Parts: sequence; C-alpha cells; structure tokens
Amino acid sequence: MPRENYRLRKMANLVKHRKSVLDIGWADKPNSFLNNDMVTGLDLVKKQKPENYSKVVCGNAMDLNHIFVSGMFDAILAGELLEHLENPLGFIRNCMEVLSPGGVLIITTPNPNSPIERILTLFLNRNYFYSKNHVMLYPQRWLIRIMEIGGCVSVKLHSGGFPFPGTELIPFPRPWCYQTIAVGYKSEELK
Repeated sequence: MPRENYRLRKMANLVKHRKSVLDIGWADKPNSFLNNDMVTGLDLVKKQKPENYSKVVCGNAMDLNHIFVSGMFDAILAGELLEHLENPLGFIRNCMEVLSPGGVLIITTPNPNSPIERILTLFLNRNYFYSKNHVMLYPQRWLIRIMEIGGCVSVKLHSGGFPFPGTELIPFPRPWCYQTIAVGYKSEELK
C-alpha cells in the first residue's frame, strides 16, 4: 500500500480554513496535516488520540446523527470509507445532518477506472483490493450523483494521486487516478 501523504495533505488543504473538522475512519491513517481549531476523529476502533486531534470518539459512521449534534461540524472527511459501506446514501445523508450550513464533505474512494483496477478487472483478479471489506467501487460520475442525491451541492472531483513504486502517491490526471477525492457542500439555504 503506498504512503498516503499526497492524499492526506490534499484533504487537509481543502479544509484548512474550517474551524471544526470530523475525520471519519481516521484510526488507520490519522491525518497529521490537519491543523484546524477542533479536529474530532470517529472510528469503530479505539486508538490513542493523535497530537493534532482535539478528541477521538469510538462509534459507527452510520450513527453520526445519534453521536453528534446537528450542524456541529464545518467539514467532514471520510477517507477510503465509502467503498466499505452497505448504505452509502444513508451515510452521506447523516453527514449532511451534522454539517453546518455551507459545510464541506470530502470523500476519498478508489477509482475503478484507474489503470491498476482496469488490469485487475481484465483478468478478474481476486488477490488485490478484492477484499471482503469492500462492498462497491464508485465510477467518478456516479460518485457525484450519489453525493447529490445525499444532499450535497456543487460537487467537484480531484485526483487523489497514483502510486509510484517506492514512494508515496504522486500527482496524476483525475480520470485515471488511483483514488478520487470528491468535495461537496451543504446548502446554506434552509429547506
């Protein structure tokens, strides 16, 4: 697995002016680049709080609206999580509930159109990335659609990089990147 600094740094830059950030699924890869006023980590496993996090909470990402107050966060990060969820639309809707108006949701997920996945699919290889923990991969235009259905507006996609042997992820064109970074916002208008 390549080092994820490129993707983590890019995610942190996308929320650098936000005061309160919720990092969902942080335990495997805490984001050391986050330096916001309040960084809360949520994960199923309990681990020691990273120095740059304000607090960590042990809980299920599908229960956000039961764990946190409505509108509590200016930004939510969910790195490499969506592909593990059986109800991704419910998850996105829960994120919208705990985001403040104008808040940003950033999701990263593997790109099924990356050359690596295309080669593995060509041969129906089940040895790499085909884990019991992955439920589904999201083509980029359908990732936009599921975020829109979940309540996000102005969804934009960015490249999460591409693995280069012996180093971390490197910049790579978005259509063929290894991981897609999707950025959507909660409307500032009251419904």
